[in-house]
Amino acid sequence: MTPDLLRRGLKMSHLRLLAELAGHSSLLTEAARTLGITQPAASRLLSEIERIADAEVYVRAGRGIELTEVGRKLAERCVRVLQEFADAGRDIDQHKAGQSGHVSVGSVTGPAIEYILPALRHIRLSSPEVTISVEVGQSSVLAPMLADGRLDFSLSRIPSDEDPAQFEERPLMREPAVMIGRIGHPLTRSPTPPTAEAFLAFDWVLPPAGSPIRTTAEQALRDAGLPLPSRVLTTSSFLFTLATIQQTNAVAPVARSVAASFARRPDGATGSVDILDSRLGLAVETYSFLTRKGQVLTPVAQIVAREVLRAAGAREAPV
Repeated sequence: MTPDLLRRGLKMSHLRLLAELAGHSSLLTEAARTLGITQPAASRLLSEIERIADAEVYVRAGRGIELTEVGRKLAERCVRVLQEFADAGRDIDQHKAGQSGHVSVGSVTGPAIEYILPALRHIRLSSPEVTISVEVGQSSVLAPMLADGRLDFSLSRIPSDEDPAQFEERPLMREPAVMIGRIGHPLTRSPTPPTAEAFLAFDWVLPPAGSPIRTTAEQALRDAGLPLPSRVLTTSSFLFTLATIQQTNAVAPVARSVAASFARRPDGATGSVDILDSRLGLAVETYSFLTRKGQVLTPVAQIVAREVLRAAGAREAPV
């Protein structure tokens, strides 16, 4: 908040109401109930906010209200301010307890397996009092979780429908991808690597439209002058993708690091899938180390972030 707004009388109760409206339904009664106040009291707070801001922050919309552009931007800042207060409380608790506390991390699948998993193994030895939860999913799921404070940081991308101004972004690397099929897939029986066109004879398992891996695979086919797959099973579940690949002749593009964790290795070690030479040259767009704009990581989150970035080969750790 700017000093002017504070001098004009902006209070914690105003911040809490706007933050609740930023992520709540349009019904003022529900926001008031969550905050433990009456609707008339919430209405008075909104009137005070408009007087302090000297701007309209909401309009009536049916039985509820809708934040104006000014109100929405103010509410988004209130969310960040309150999250910083929450993080400050965690700082105090962690300082009292030493190197202990909880850290919530988000990641798309590839970096989760390739970098976060080995980092966690090291942290278990060096900082056993730190507890960690890892949310693995698509960037479209992780970004809102990071923005509202449910994640301390993530290895992911900023979705096109999210405001980049909400995040601090540190690009890391592109994510190589490969095609996979079941052990003994027909495409592994040829003495020469299959052509890209040969993959179109089989069902494809793809994540929802717009996801980076699907966009990458579709663009690679277009670049090769080929049509898109005509038989597609769409799922956001990697577990279901893996089960489908194991039990059918379907093929799927996945991050190379993920495929390597499940693939049969050259030394003959047992795996559940084969990596197929696709000649498509798949590489998903760059992912980043993401935090909220202006966020200062808590001490234990810094410990985890340093190990994750070290595993990823990053030269500098966050402060």
